[in-house]
Amino acid sequence: MKRRFSLGLIVNPVAGLGGRVGLKGTDGLAEEALRRGAVPLAGEKTVRALNRLEAKRHPLVLLMTGHGAMGHEAAARSGFLSELVSTPKSPVTDARDTKAAALEMMRKGADLILFAGGDGTARDIFDVVGDRVPLLGIPAGVKMQSAVFATSPEAAGEIVSGLAAQADPARTQYRLSEVMDIDEDLRREGAISPRLYGYARVPHIPRLLQNAKARSMSLNEAAVDEAARALAGKLDPQRLYAIGPGRTTKKILEALGFKGTLLGTDLVAGGRLIATDADERAILAAAEGWKLGIIVGVIGGQGYVFGRGNQEISPSVIRQAGKVGITVIAAQEKLLALPDRRLLVDTGDAGLDRELAGFWRIVVGPDEEMVMRIAAA
Repeated sequence: MKRRFSLGLIVNPVAGLGGRVGLKGTDGLAEEALRRGAVPLAGEKTVRALNRLEAKRHPLVLLMTGHGAMGHEAAARSGFLSELVSTPKSPVTDARDTKAAALEMMRKGADLILFAGGDGTARDIFDVVGDRVPLLGIPAGVKMQSAVFATSPEAAGEIVSGLAAQADPARTQYRLSEVMDIDEDLRREGAISPRLYGYARVPHIPRLLQNAKARSMSLNEAAVDEAARALAGKLDPQRLYAIGPGRTTKKILEALGFKGTLLGTDLVAGGRLIATDADERAILAAAEGWKLGIIVGVIGGQGYVFGRGNQEISPSVIRQAGKVGITVIAAQEKLLALPDRRLLVDTGDAGLDRELAGFWRIVVGPDEEMVMRIAAA
């Protein structure tokens, strides 16, 4: 007789709140994000993952959750009965609530802890369980540099579905994956200071798991500089450009004589710097009366174009620009180093992700492009 699969589910309800409102993270800033009009997304992404798991298809899944928005609500919406193992101490949850839930799930023998959040949530759970309980992240944060996340909520559901259907749990393969996080205060000041916290045990399903973000240490800077200068010289004066985060894209601003925001999106139109560190609302407001263009880079090691660290370039912003208005620039070495030789989009809008999928020309030099496939994560 097949044994029950014990699944712990932790949803960080405030994960990702800071993305579209330009906060670059939510740790300690949930109330400010809500004040700016942020809409919680972690619960919806959890439902998307659980819908791939399907309660009717896996009746032997024993689901343990946190109270309310920490997991129980998403489980109920997806048709799962769940055992409550923890209750948050206040309406706005924090790391203590996440850790308390993870500790109780470990005590109750969870086969896997599935969580919705970002790097901060991964770190909080890892602090409690280490590599004693396997982890899997539903990507729901602003930054996700760790290698414990599925490529999308649907991919997370597919992974768990496969584990639950496994007749012999001993045959499941796991890998030790990096749990990374960065200093939030330094990040908001424009500096990236990643730190390796440890290695969590994660189900090994390569194409459904994202890699850790890789730092670009040996790129041909001269080629990237020339490509950025060439792009700067070709900007349409009748178009407003949203230039996304990253060192490569900011070289375009430098070529124009502007100082941009390394970790934010800056707006340029008619030879002028219109705004720095713009959030979704600011981009859409500034774009009124203009044709909108978007210039973005690629996250090294992961290959994401949209959905990791640039959530202010939201589905609404992307749809206004259209595919014809999007330019992707990256160092050729970064593209060649991608394990799957593909780029990914995870905008939060599955329909838009499918529209963006296909073969794209990526700018890699002043007069050089490289054709890459973009896939829905």
